[in-house]
Amino acid sequence: MSQKPILIVDDVDTHLTLFTATLEAAGYTVLSARSRAEALALSATTAPGIALVDLVLPDGDGIELIKTLKDRDPSIKLIAITAFASVDRAVSAMRNGATDFLVKPIEPEHLKTTITNTLAGRSIGQYVQPYPADEVETDGLIGSSDLMQDIYSTIRAVAGSAASVFITGENGTGKVKAAAAIHDQSGYKDGAFVKLDCSTAAPNTIEAELLGHIAMPGAPEKIGVAELANGGTLLLDEICTLSLPMQARLLNMLQSGVITPIGTTSGRPAEFRLICTSTVDPRTEVQAGRFRADLFYRLNVVPIHLPPLRARGLDVVEIAETELDRLCAREEREFRTLSTEVKAIFLDHAWPGNIRELMNVLWNVIVLHDGPVVNVPDLPPYLRGAPRVQRTPNPGGASQAPANPFAGKTLAEIERNAVEAAISHAGGSIPTAARALGVSPSTLYRKLEGWGRPARGGRKF
Repeated sequence: MSQKPILIVDDVDTHLTLFTATLEAAGYTVLSARSRAEALALSATTAPGIALVDLVLPDGDGIELIKTLKDRDPSIKLIAITAFASVDRAVSAMRNGATDFLVKPIEPEHLKTTITNTLAGRSIGQYVQPYPADEVETDGLIGSSDLMQDIYSTIRAVAGSAASVFITGENGTGKVKAAAAIHDQSGYKDGAFVKLDCSTAAPNTIEAELLGHIAMPGAPEKIGVAELANGGTLLLDEICTLSLPMQARLLNMLQSGVITPIGTTSGRPAEFRLICTSTVDPRTEVQAGRFRADLFYRLNVVPIHLPPLRARGLDVVEIAETELDRLCAREEREFRTLSTEVKAIFLDHAWPGNIRELMNVLWNVIVLHDGPVVNVPDLPPYLRGAPRVQRTPNPGGASQAPANPFAGKTLAEIERNAVEAAISHAGGSIPTAARALGVSPSTLYRKLEGWGRPARGGRKF
Protein backbone atom coordinates (compact mmCIF):
# COMPACT_ATOMS: atom_id res chain seq x y z
CA MET A 1 0.00 0.00 0.00
CA SER A 2 1.07 3.59 -0.57
CA GLN A 3 2.33 5.34 2.57
CA LYS A 4 1.22 8.66 1.10
CA PRO A 5 -2.43 9.72 0.76
CA ILE A 6 -4.36 9.70 -2.51
CA LEU A 7 -5.82 13.05 -3.57
CA ILE A 8 -9.08 13.07 -5.56
CA VAL A 9 -10.00 16.31 -7.34
CA ASP A 10 -13.59 16.41 -8.64
CA ASP A 11 -16.38 18.94 -8.22
CA VAL A 12 -19.16 16.30 -8.32
CA ASP A 13 -20.04 15.14 -4.81
CA THR A 14 -21.35 11.74 -5.91
CA HIS A 15 -18.05 10.98 -7.65
CA LEU A 16 -16.03 12.05 -4.63
CA THR A 17 -18.16 9.89 -2.36
CA LEU A 18 -17.88 6.81 -4.60
CA PHE A 19 -14.15 7.13 -5.27
CA THR A 20 -13.35 7.86 -1.63
CA ALA A 21 -15.42 4.97 -0.29
CA THR A 22 -13.90 2.54 -2.81
CA LEU A 23 -10.31 3.45 -2.03
CA GLU A 24 -10.75 3.72 1.74
CA ALA A 25 -12.33 0.25 1.74
CA ALA A 26 -9.18 -0.97 -0.05
CA GLY A 27 -7.03 0.47 2.76
CA TYR A 28 -5.86 3.75 1.26
CA THR A 29 -5.86 7.18 2.93
CA VAL A 30 -7.91 9.54 0.77
CA LEU A 31 -8.09 13.34 0.56
CA SER A 32 -10.67 15.16 -1.56
CA ALA A 33 -10.82 18.56 -3.24
CA ARG A 34 -13.62 20.15 -5.23
CA SER A 35 -11.59 22.78 -7.08
CA ARG A 36 -8.15 23.58 -8.45
CA ALA A 37 -7.46 26.02 -5.62
CA GLU A 38 -8.45 23.53 -2.94
CA ALA A 39 -6.30 20.83 -4.56
CA LEU A 40 -3.23 23.08 -4.65
CA ALA A 41 -3.68 24.01 -1.00
CA LEU A 42 -4.08 20.37 0.09
CA SER A 43 -1.11 19.15 -1.95
CA ALA A 44 1.12 21.81 -0.45
CA THR A 45 0.49 20.54 3.10
CA THR A 46 0.00 16.79 2.62
CA ALA A 47 2.28 15.73 -0.30
CA PRO A 48 -0.02 13.05 -1.82
CA GLY A 49 1.57 10.13 -3.61
CA ILE A 50 -1.19 9.84 -6.22
CA ALA A 51 -3.69 12.41 -7.49
CA LEU A 52 -6.78 11.66 -9.56
CA VAL A 53 -7.68 14.89 -11.34
CA ASP A 54 -10.90 15.61 -13.19
CA LEU A 55 -10.12 17.55 -16.37
CA VAL A 56 -13.14 19.86 -16.03
CA LEU A 57 -13.03 21.93 -12.83
CA PRO A 58 -15.05 24.99 -11.79
CA ASP A 59 -12.00 27.24 -11.44
CA GLY A 60 -9.66 26.06 -14.16
CA ASP A 61 -8.57 23.31 -16.52
CA GLY A 62 -7.56 20.00 -14.96
CA ILE A 63 -4.65 19.59 -17.37
CA GLU A 64 -3.10 22.79 -16.04
CA LEU A 65 -3.55 21.46 -12.51
CA ILE A 66 -1.78 18.22 -13.50
CA LYS A 67 1.14 20.23 -14.87
CA THR A 68 1.35 22.36 -11.71
CA LEU A 69 1.23 19.35 -9.38
CA LYS A 70 3.94 17.61 -11.39
CA ASP A 71 6.14 20.71 -11.41
CA ARG A 72 5.78 20.98 -7.62
CA ASP A 73 6.50 17.31 -6.93
CA PRO A 74 8.04 15.25 -9.79
CA SER A 75 7.48 12.03 -7.80
CA ILE A 76 3.68 12.34 -7.68
CA LYS A 77 1.69 9.91 -9.85
CA LEU A 78 -1.14 11.65 -11.70
CA ILE A 79 -4.27 10.08 -13.21
CA ALA A 80 -6.60 12.13 -15.40
CA ILE A 81 -10.35 11.45 -15.11
CA THR A 82 -13.05 12.87 -17.36
CA ALA A 83 -16.47 12.23 -18.81
CA PHE A 84 -15.35 13.46 -22.23
CA ALA A 85 -13.12 10.72 -23.63
CA SER A 86 -10.81 11.76 -26.44
CA VAL A 87 -7.31 10.99 -27.56
CA ASP A 88 -6.50 14.71 -27.72
CA ARG A 89 -7.19 15.18 -24.01
CA ALA A 90 -5.35 11.96 -23.16
CA VAL A 91 -2.29 13.14 -25.09
CA SER A 92 -2.41 16.57 -23.47
CA ALA A 93 -2.81 15.12 -19.96
CA MET A 94 0.05 12.68 -20.51
CA ARG A 95 2.33 15.37 -21.91
CA ASN A 96 1.73 17.42 -18.84
CA GLY A 97 2.56 14.64 -16.39
CA ALA A 98 -0.35 12.16 -16.17
CA THR A 99 0.59 8.48 -16.21
CA ASP A 100 -2.91 7.18 -16.83
CA PHE A 101 -6.32 8.26 -18.13
CA LEU A 102 -9.75 7.09 -16.96
CA VAL A 103 -13.14 7.78 -18.51
CA LYS A 104 -16.30 8.20 -16.44
CA PRO A 105 -18.31 6.32 -15.39
CA ILE A 106 -15.55 4.47 -13.55
CA GLU A 107 -16.36 1.12 -12.00
CA PRO A 108 -14.95 0.59 -8.47
CA GLU A 109 -12.91 -2.43 -9.59
CA HIS A 110 -11.42 -0.43 -12.48
CA LEU A 111 -10.48 2.34 -10.07
CA LYS A 112 -8.75 -0.04 -7.67
CA THR A 113 -6.95 -1.77 -10.55
CA THR A 114 -5.71 1.56 -11.84
CA ILE A 115 -4.32 2.55 -8.44
CA THR A 116 -2.63 -0.84 -8.10
CA ASN A 117 -1.12 -0.55 -11.57
CA THR A 118 0.03 3.01 -10.93
CA LEU A 119 1.81 2.01 -7.73
CA ALA A 120 3.42 -0.87 -9.63
CA GLY A 121 4.55 1.42 -12.45
CA ARG A 122 2.02 0.17 -15.00
CA SER A 123 -0.61 2.26 -16.75
CA ILE A 124 -3.95 2.32 -18.60
CA GLY A 125 -5.59 0.59 -15.67
CA GLN A 126 -9.16 0.99 -16.86
CA TYR A 127 -8.49 -0.43 -20.28
CA VAL A 128 -8.54 -4.07 -19.22
CA GLN A 129 -10.58 -6.50 -21.32
CA PRO A 130 -13.87 -6.66 -19.35
CA TYR A 131 -14.58 -10.25 -20.35
CA PRO A 132 -13.04 -13.29 -18.64
CA ALA A 133 -10.06 -14.69 -20.53
CA ASP A 134 -11.74 -18.06 -21.04
CA GLU A 135 -14.78 -16.36 -22.58
CA VAL A 136 -12.89 -14.25 -25.12
CA GLU A 137 -9.85 -16.03 -26.53
CA THR A 138 -8.80 -13.57 -29.22
CA ASP A 139 -5.44 -15.10 -30.15
CA GLY A 140 -3.47 -11.91 -29.69
CA LEU A 141 -6.19 -9.36 -30.42
CA ILE A 142 -5.76 -6.61 -27.85
CA GLY A 143 -7.74 -3.45 -27.18
CA SER A 144 -10.59 -2.27 -24.99
CA SER A 145 -12.00 0.54 -27.15
CA ASP A 146 -15.70 0.48 -28.06
CA LEU A 147 -14.70 -0.38 -31.62
CA MET A 148 -12.94 -3.54 -30.48
CA GLN A 149 -15.67 -4.48 -28.01
CA ASP A 150 -18.12 -4.59 -30.92
CA ILE A 151 -15.71 -6.79 -32.86
CA TYR A 152 -15.27 -9.17 -29.91
CA SER A 153 -19.07 -9.40 -29.66
CA THR A 154 -19.32 -10.29 -33.34
CA ILE A 155 -16.58 -12.91 -33.02
CA ARG A 156 -18.35 -14.54 -30.08
CA ALA A 157 -21.69 -14.47 -31.92
CA VAL A 158 -20.44 -15.93 -35.21
CA ALA A 159 -18.04 -18.50 -33.75
CA GLY A 160 -20.82 -20.89 -32.83
CA SER A 161 -22.21 -21.02 -36.36
CA ALA A 162 -20.95 -22.37 -39.69
CA ALA A 163 -21.50 -19.05 -41.48
CA SER A 164 -18.81 -17.68 -43.80
CA VAL A 165 -17.00 -14.60 -42.48
CA PHE A 166 -15.46 -11.83 -44.60
CA ILE A 167 -12.85 -9.77 -42.72
CA THR A 168 -11.67 -6.46 -44.19
CA GLY A 169 -9.18 -3.85 -43.03
CA GLU A 170 -5.91 -2.16 -43.86
CA ASN A 171 -2.63 -4.06 -43.91
CA GLY A 172 -1.41 -4.82 -40.41
CA THR A 173 -4.76 -4.50 -38.62
CA GLY A 174 -4.87 -8.15 -37.48
CA LYS A 175 -7.18 -9.83 -40.00
CA VAL A 176 -5.47 -13.22 -39.72
CA LYS A 177 -5.49 -13.01 -35.92
CA ALA A 178 -9.23 -12.30 -35.99
CA ALA A 179 -9.77 -15.32 -38.23
CA ALA A 180 -7.76 -17.49 -35.84
CA ALA A 181 -9.84 -16.19 -32.91
CA ILE A 182 -13.06 -17.23 -34.69
CA HIS A 183 -11.63 -20.69 -35.36
CA ASP A 184 -10.46 -21.12 -31.75
CA GLN A 185 -13.95 -20.44 -30.40
CA SER A 186 -15.87 -22.41 -33.03
CA GLY A 187 -17.17 -25.94 -33.34
CA TYR A 188 -14.35 -26.49 -35.86
CA LYS A 189 -11.56 -25.79 -33.34
CA ASP A 190 -10.56 -29.46 -33.13
CA GLY A 191 -9.90 -29.44 -36.88
CA ALA A 192 -7.04 -27.75 -38.72
CA PHE A 193 -6.74 -24.00 -39.30
CA VAL A 194 -5.42 -23.85 -42.86
CA LYS A 195 -4.39 -20.63 -44.59
CA LEU A 196 -3.85 -19.90 -48.29
CA ASP A 197 -2.45 -16.47 -49.19
CA CYS A 198 -4.09 -15.79 -52.55
CA SER A 199 -1.86 -12.76 -53.16
CA THR A 200 1.43 -14.67 -53.06
CA ALA A 201 0.47 -18.00 -54.64
CA ALA A 202 1.65 -18.27 -58.25
CA PRO A 203 -1.22 -17.93 -60.78
CA ASN A 204 -0.27 -21.21 -62.46
CA THR A 205 -0.26 -23.17 -59.18
CA ILE A 206 -3.02 -21.62 -57.11
CA GLU A 207 -5.69 -23.99 -58.44
CA ALA A 208 -3.59 -26.95 -57.32
CA GLU A 209 -2.90 -25.21 -54.00
CA LEU A 210 -6.63 -24.84 -53.40
CA LEU A 211 -8.02 -28.07 -54.88
CA GLY A 212 -5.00 -30.39 -55.11
CA HIS A 213 -4.09 -32.71 -57.98
CA ILE A 214 -3.82 -36.44 -58.54
CA ALA A 215 -0.48 -38.18 -59.01
CA MET A 216 1.07 -37.33 -62.35
CA PRO A 217 4.25 -38.48 -64.14
CA GLY A 218 7.10 -36.86 -62.25
CA ALA A 219 4.84 -35.36 -59.58
CA PRO A 220 3.23 -37.05 -56.58
CA GLU A 221 -0.35 -36.46 -55.52
CA LYS A 222 -0.92 -33.08 -53.92
CA ILE A 223 -3.64 -32.51 -51.33
CA GLY A 224 -5.19 -29.05 -51.63
CA VAL A 225 -5.83 -26.73 -48.71
CA ALA A 226 -9.59 -27.17 -49.08
CA GLU A 227 -9.20 -30.87 -48.32
CA LEU A 228 -6.63 -30.27 -45.57
CA ALA A 229 -9.17 -28.00 -43.87
CA ASN A 230 -11.84 -30.71 -43.82
CA GLY A 231 -13.48 -30.56 -40.38
CA GLY A 232 -11.67 -27.31 -39.60
CA THR A 233 -11.33 -23.77 -40.95
CA LEU A 234 -10.05 -22.60 -44.33
CA LEU A 235 -8.73 -19.05 -44.45
CA LEU A 236 -8.41 -17.51 -47.92
CA ASP A 237 -6.23 -14.48 -47.26
CA GLU A 238 -6.52 -11.56 -49.73
CA ILE A 239 -9.19 -13.37 -51.71
CA CYS A 240 -9.85 -10.40 -54.01
CA THR A 241 -6.55 -11.14 -55.78
CA LEU A 242 -7.96 -14.40 -57.21
CA SER A 243 -8.45 -14.43 -60.97
CA LEU A 244 -11.99 -14.57 -62.32
CA PRO A 245 -11.58 -18.20 -63.51
CA MET A 246 -10.37 -19.22 -60.03
CA GLN A 247 -13.29 -17.36 -58.48
CA ALA A 248 -15.60 -19.50 -60.64
CA ARG A 249 -13.88 -22.71 -59.49
CA LEU A 250 -14.15 -21.64 -55.86
CA LEU A 251 -17.84 -20.76 -56.21
CA ASN A 252 -18.54 -24.13 -57.81
CA MET A 253 -16.78 -25.92 -54.95
CA LEU A 254 -18.73 -23.99 -52.31
CA GLN A 255 -22.07 -24.55 -53.99
CA SER A 256 -21.52 -28.28 -54.53
CA GLY A 257 -19.68 -29.03 -51.28
CA VAL A 258 -17.35 -31.20 -53.34
CA ILE A 259 -13.63 -30.79 -54.03
CA THR A 260 -12.50 -31.96 -57.44
CA PRO A 261 -8.69 -32.16 -57.68
CA ILE A 262 -6.97 -31.37 -60.97
CA GLY A 263 -6.68 -34.41 -63.22
CA THR A 264 -9.82 -36.19 -62.08
CA THR A 265 -13.58 -35.90 -62.33
CA SER A 266 -14.06 -37.72 -59.04
CA GLY A 267 -15.07 -35.30 -56.34
CA ARG A 268 -14.31 -35.54 -52.62
CA PRO A 269 -16.81 -34.14 -50.12
CA ALA A 270 -15.44 -31.71 -47.59
CA GLU A 271 -16.95 -29.62 -44.83
CA PHE A 272 -15.12 -26.66 -43.38
CA ARG A 273 -15.68 -23.15 -42.04
CA LEU A 274 -14.62 -20.58 -44.63
CA ILE A 275 -13.13 -17.22 -43.66
CA CYS A 276 -11.89 -14.69 -46.23
CA THR A 277 -9.90 -11.50 -45.83
CA SER A 278 -9.24 -8.51 -48.06
CA THR A 279 -7.24 -5.31 -47.74
CA VAL A 280 -9.11 -3.70 -50.64
CA ASP A 281 -12.84 -3.01 -50.41
CA PRO A 282 -14.55 -6.07 -51.97
CA ARG A 283 -17.64 -4.05 -52.90
CA THR A 284 -15.44 -1.75 -54.98
CA GLU A 285 -13.92 -4.80 -56.67
CA VAL A 286 -17.41 -6.12 -57.45
CA GLN A 287 -18.47 -2.77 -58.93
CA ALA A 288 -15.29 -2.70 -61.06
CA GLY A 289 -15.99 -6.19 -62.39
CA ARG A 290 -12.86 -7.68 -60.82
CA PHE A 291 -14.73 -9.82 -58.29
CA ARG A 292 -17.81 -11.92 -58.96
CA ALA A 293 -20.91 -10.56 -57.26
CA ASP A 294 -22.38 -14.04 -56.75
CA LEU A 295 -19.20 -15.19 -55.00
CA PHE A 296 -19.05 -12.06 -52.85
CA TYR A 297 -22.60 -12.53 -51.58
CA ARG A 298 -21.86 -16.21 -50.94
CA LEU A 299 -18.85 -15.25 -48.80
CA ASN A 300 -20.08 -12.06 -47.12
CA VAL A 301 -22.53 -13.68 -44.68
CA VAL A 302 -20.94 -12.03 -41.64
CA PRO A 303 -18.70 -9.03 -42.45
CA ILE A 304 -16.14 -7.82 -39.92
CA HIS A 305 -14.17 -4.62 -40.53
CA LEU A 306 -11.02 -4.14 -38.44
CA PRO A 307 -10.34 -0.44 -37.83
CA PRO A 308 -6.90 1.10 -38.38
CA LEU A 309 -4.80 1.62 -35.26
CA ARG A 310 -5.05 5.41 -35.60
CA ALA A 311 -8.84 5.14 -35.04
CA ARG A 312 -8.57 3.07 -31.87
CA GLY A 313 -7.52 5.77 -29.40
CA LEU A 314 -5.86 4.50 -26.23
CA ASP A 315 -5.72 0.95 -27.59
CA VAL A 316 -2.28 1.79 -29.01
CA VAL A 317 -0.83 2.20 -25.50
CA GLU A 318 -2.57 -0.93 -24.25
CA ILE A 319 -1.26 -2.97 -27.18
CA ALA A 320 2.25 -1.53 -26.84
CA GLU A 321 2.58 -2.26 -23.11
CA THR A 322 1.09 -5.76 -23.44
CA GLU A 323 3.38 -6.69 -26.32
CA LEU A 324 6.36 -5.04 -24.60
CA ASP A 325 5.90 -7.43 -21.65
CA ARG A 326 5.67 -10.42 -23.99
CA LEU A 327 8.72 -9.50 -26.07
CA CYS A 328 10.83 -8.64 -23.04
CA ALA A 329 10.03 -11.96 -21.38
CA ARG A 330 11.18 -13.75 -24.53
CA GLU A 331 14.32 -11.64 -25.00
CA GLU A 332 15.15 -11.36 -21.27
CA ARG A 333 14.97 -7.56 -21.28
CA GLU A 334 14.05 -5.30 -18.37
CA PHE A 335 11.56 -2.93 -20.04
CA ARG A 336 8.25 -2.83 -18.14
CA THR A 337 6.44 0.30 -19.30
CA LEU A 338 6.48 3.33 -21.61
CA SER A 339 7.36 6.82 -20.47
CA THR A 340 4.69 9.51 -20.56
CA GLU A 341 6.43 11.15 -23.53
CA VAL A 342 6.52 7.89 -25.49
CA LYS A 343 2.82 7.29 -24.85
CA ALA A 344 2.07 10.76 -26.20
CA ILE A 345 4.14 10.07 -29.34
CA PHE A 346 2.37 6.76 -29.87
CA LEU A 347 -1.03 8.42 -29.52
CA ASP A 348 -0.04 11.16 -31.95
CA HIS A 349 1.46 8.93 -34.65
CA ALA A 350 -0.77 7.94 -37.60
CA TRP A 351 0.60 4.34 -37.73
CA PRO A 352 0.28 3.80 -41.51
CA GLY A 353 1.57 0.25 -40.94
CA ASN A 354 -0.94 -0.30 -38.12
CA ILE A 355 -0.18 -2.99 -35.50
CA ARG A 356 2.58 -4.49 -37.66
CA GLU A 357 4.41 -1.15 -37.60
CA LEU A 358 3.94 -0.85 -33.82
CA MET A 359 5.36 -4.35 -33.31
CA ASN A 360 8.39 -3.48 -35.46
CA VAL A 361 8.99 -0.36 -33.35
CA LEU A 362 8.85 -2.37 -30.11
CA TRP A 363 11.14 -5.02 -31.57
CA ASN A 364 13.64 -2.33 -32.56
CA VAL A 365 13.54 -0.86 -29.05
CA ILE A 366 14.19 -4.08 -27.15
CA VAL A 367 16.94 -5.25 -29.53
CA LEU A 368 18.92 -2.01 -29.25
CA HIS A 369 18.12 -0.84 -25.71
CA ASP A 370 17.12 -1.96 -22.23
CA GLY A 371 14.87 -0.60 -19.50
CA PRO A 372 13.00 -0.54 -17.21
CA VAL A 373 11.23 2.40 -18.97
CA VAL A 374 11.07 3.01 -22.73
CA ASN A 375 12.07 6.65 -23.23
CA VAL A 376 12.05 8.86 -26.32
CA PRO A 377 15.77 8.31 -27.16
CA ASP A 378 15.05 4.55 -27.36
CA LEU A 379 12.61 5.00 -30.26
CA PRO A 380 13.57 4.75 -33.95
CA PRO A 381 14.70 8.12 -35.39
CA TYR A 382 11.56 8.68 -37.47
CA LEU A 383 9.44 8.67 -34.29
CA ARG A 384 11.90 10.68 -32.18
CA GLY A 385 11.83 13.46 -34.74
CA ALA A 386 8.08 13.41 -35.34
CA PRO A 387 6.56 16.91 -35.11
CA ARG A 388 4.33 17.43 -32.11
CA VAL A 389 0.76 18.46 -32.81
CA GLN A 390 -0.19 21.84 -31.36
CA ARG A 391 -3.54 20.99 -29.84
CA THR A 392 -4.35 24.19 -27.95
CA PRO A 393 -2.94 27.08 -29.99
CA ASN A 394 -2.88 30.49 -28.33
CA PRO A 395 -1.61 33.05 -30.83
CA GLY A 396 -1.78 35.89 -28.35
CA GLY A 397 0.53 34.14 -25.94
CA ALA A 398 -1.67 34.99 -22.97
CA SER A 399 -2.97 32.32 -20.64
CA GLN A 400 -6.58 31.77 -21.54
CA ALA A 401 -9.15 29.31 -20.23
CA PRO A 402 -10.63 27.47 -23.23
CA ALA A 403 -14.29 27.99 -23.95
CA ASN A 404 -16.42 25.12 -22.75
CA PRO A 405 -18.60 23.92 -25.68
CA PHE A 406 -20.43 21.55 -23.31
CA ALA A 407 -21.67 24.19 -20.87
CA GLY A 408 -25.30 23.67 -19.88
CA LYS A 409 -25.55 20.27 -21.57
CA THR A 410 -25.76 16.79 -20.10
CA LEU A 411 -23.44 14.03 -21.32
CA ALA A 412 -26.39 12.32 -23.04
CA GLU A 413 -27.24 15.54 -24.91
CA ILE A 414 -23.61 16.00 -25.99
CA GLU A 415 -23.42 12.44 -27.29
CA ARG A 416 -26.71 12.73 -29.18
CA ASN A 417 -25.72 16.06 -30.76
CA ALA A 418 -22.37 14.61 -31.85
CA VAL A 419 -23.98 11.54 -33.41
CA GLU A 420 -26.65 13.51 -35.27
CA ALA A 421 -24.09 16.03 -36.52
CA ALA A 422 -21.87 13.23 -37.84
CA ILE A 423 -24.81 11.58 -39.64
CA SER A 424 -25.85 14.89 -41.15
CA HIS A 425 -22.28 15.59 -42.28
CA ALA A 426 -22.14 12.09 -43.82
CA GLY A 427 -25.24 12.78 -45.90
CA GLY A 428 -27.34 10.39 -43.85
CA SER A 429 -24.98 7.42 -44.24
CA ILE A 430 -24.77 5.50 -40.97
CA PRO A 431 -21.60 3.55 -41.96
CA THR A 432 -19.81 6.75 -43.02
CA ALA A 433 -20.81 8.52 -39.79
CA ALA A 434 -19.68 5.50 -37.78
CA ARG A 435 -16.24 5.59 -39.38
CA ALA A 436 -15.93 9.31 -38.64
CA LEU A 437 -16.86 8.74 -34.98
CA GLY A 438 -14.64 5.68 -34.60
CA VAL A 439 -17.47 3.29 -33.72
CA SER A 440 -19.25 0.47 -35.51
CA PRO A 441 -22.48 1.07 -37.47
CA SER A 442 -24.29 -1.30 -35.09
CA THR A 443 -23.47 1.03 -32.21
CA LEU A 444 -25.13 3.97 -34.01
CA TYR A 445 -28.16 1.89 -34.99
CA ARG A 446 -28.69 0.91 -31.34
CA LYS A 447 -28.40 4.51 -30.18
CA LEU A 448 -30.80 5.77 -32.85
CA GLU A 449 -33.33 3.11 -31.96
CA GLY A 450 -33.03 4.09 -28.31
CA TRP A 451 -33.71 7.71 -29.21
CA GLY A 452 -36.71 6.76 -31.37
CA ARG A 453 -35.02 8.09 -34.49
CA PRO A 454 -35.28 6.28 -37.86
CA ALA A 455 -31.95 4.78 -38.88
CA ARG A 456 -32.97 3.75 -42.38
CA GLY A 457 -35.25 4.94 -45.09
CA GLY A 458 -34.03 8.46 -45.61
CA ARG A 459 -32.56 11.31 -43.61
CA LYS A 460 -34.90 12.58 -40.93
CA PHE A 461 -32.57 14.49 -38.66
